[in-house]
Amino acid sequence: MANTTFTGPVTALNGFIGGANVNSGGTGTNDTQQGGSVAWTVSNASTVTIASGTRSGETLSATTNEGVFIYVADGFSNAATYAFSNGTTWKRVQDGADISKTA
Repeated sequence: MANTTFTGPVTALNGFIGGANVNSGGTGTNDTQQGGSVAWTVSNASTVTIASGTRSGETLSATTNEGVFIYVADGFSNAATYAFSNGTTWKRVQDGADISKTA
């Protein structure tokens, strides 16, 4: 994945999440900061989990992060995808379906 440098303003109403943020003050469902080096993986349609590394087992809930945009390593038939929370579940950007390892 490429690194990007922005020279102008970037607006995010509820934040962007690329994975676990190793510099965040929040943990678990409150960790909605940008950054990190380990991607989220699917636990179920409403929860993603960090599967490895020092933050292994931490989760991010769709119900407490409405409008948040994340990268999920296995959210589209076990392939990587971007997803957003609608306040209930994580939805795949490309088709609006719930994230899933199998479909």
